Parts: sequence; C-alpha cells; structure tokens
Amino acid sequence: MTAQIITKSLDRLVQQCYSRAVAQGALLFTESSVYKHREQGVVFEVRYVPALAKKPNSKPKEKQYAKDFVDPFLPYDEHLHVKQIGDTHHLLLNKYCVVPHHLLITTAKFRQQGEPLSEADFTAVLATIDNLSSRNIVFYNSGEESGASQPHKHLQVLPMPEYLDMPPSIGLWLQSMPPVGAVHTSKQLPFAHFGVLFGDSPLLPSNVAAAYQAALSELTIKFGSECSYNMIMTRSAILLFPRRQSSWHSIAINSLGFAGLVLAKTKDEQEFLDRFGILHILSCVGYPRAQ
Repeated sequence: MTAQIITKSLDRLVQQCYSRAVAQGALLFTESSVYKHREQGVVFEVRYVPALAKKPNSKPKEKQYAKDFVDPFLPYDEHLHVKQIGDTHHLLLNKYCVVPHHLLITTAKFRQQGEPLSEADFTAVLATIDNLSSRNIVFYNSGEESGASQPHKHLQVLPMPEYLDMPPSIGLWLQSMPPVGAVHTSKQLPFAHFGVLFGDSPLLPSNVAAAYQAALSELTIKFGSECSYNMIMTRSAILLFPRRQSSWHSIAINSLGFAGLVLAKTKDEQEFLDRFGILHILSCVGYPRAQ
C-alpha cells in the first residue's frame, strides 16, 4: 500500500511540475514526427525534429571553457526542479525536450560529466525509477565523443515508448541468453558492448554499481581509460557502449541512439537512417564487436 502511494505521488509530482514549467515558458517542448524503423526483428524509434538543425553542437569541455559558460544545474532553475534526492542529487526536468517528462538526475555539487558513476549516483537513480509507474530508460553520456553536451555530471531518465517492452539493443542482447551478474557480449549486436543482466532480485544501489563497475572495467581494459562511452540501464540490465566519434554524416548520436531513439534534423538524415540502417550507424560511431 505504501509503495503504491509513493509511486502515484512521484508520477503526479513530475506531471504537475512539467505542466507548470511549460505554462511558465521555463520548459521548451519541441514537436517531432515519429516513425518506427525495424531491423533484425526489433523496433527503433526515429524522430524527425527539424528545429534541432538550429541548435549549435558543442562538447562538454568546449562549453565549460567558453567565456560565456553558465552551469544550467548550479544553480538550477526553480521552475524545472522536481525534488531533491538526499543530500547528493536533484531531480530536474530537461529544459529542452522532445519527449514529455524527460528527467535529469544532477549532482548537487559540481562534478565533471564523464566521471565514473558512483553508488550514490545509482542510489539517486533507483530512488527515481522505483517511484515512477512507467517503464524508463536511464542513460549516461561519458566523454567527449559520447554525445554529451553539458560538463556538469548528470544522468537522464526517459519514459519508454508504450509499444516497446525494452530498448532494442537490450532486446537483441538478451537473445543470447546472458548469465545473471556476469559481463556478457552478444553476437546479436554488431558493435562493441559490455552488459550485465540483473536477474529477478530487487535492485540495490550496491549491486547496480558493482555491475556497472564490472562492465566499465572490461571496457577500460579493451579501449583504455580515456575512451568515451554511453550507458543505458533498465530494471533488467545495464549496458555500456564504447565510442570513437560523436556523429556520423552529421547525425549526432548519444546514449539514446543505443537505447533505440534516434533524432533526425533533416530529411536527408532520415533517408540516411533508412538507407544504411541504425545498427550500421551505431557501429560507425562505436567500435566493431570483436569476433
């Protein structure tokens, strides 16, 4: 009974904060056209968002060292603040979103985006997704080639489309029957990745942090400690994807690409996605999977 009340409470809080922020002009929602792209029996969501063509692209360090840089999370915009999570994190609405209720989990004090995630970070993640009724994708962009844009450390939480049970990359990865608790690489994915299946036990911050550290250690051994990567997480698994470049033919890719959501700014980009395939593009911005 208590869990149900908490779940409804956070759902309502997010919805109320979102509606208020939109009405006040603090949150800018961008309309997009959505279509489903199928490959290898799984569905990717492609959003055509022409407004993004006007948005300048800059990497975290470029932005941080610019003379006019202002940290958007310190101080945060009160209109975007959903709640404080302990003493270490804040839950904010994403100011620029193409999907409603896109959330950010930011560190209360400045930490560098790209730092390894900590148990405290995963404590904040679980405090958020455990109290939301929707299925969510948690993701983290680490490093200059990951698609990250802000230097202040933050994870992101996005509601999964209703027609998707899980991100397509995780769906393909699960086809190889990964063991619970061990780092696993699947032949179903053509790009390098390191994943850990959680199993049916309740998720604890310490267990999630240990799974993340195990996957990150494997990634670091093979690609070095300076390698950029994307992380995606659901309640069933956590996967890391090393990155060698942030975009392909002007199509910018961050963790959401590996989670199954790709944004196209122009019709040409949309046609490129159809012609070459999303899995191929993810292989180009990532690394080929070792045979």
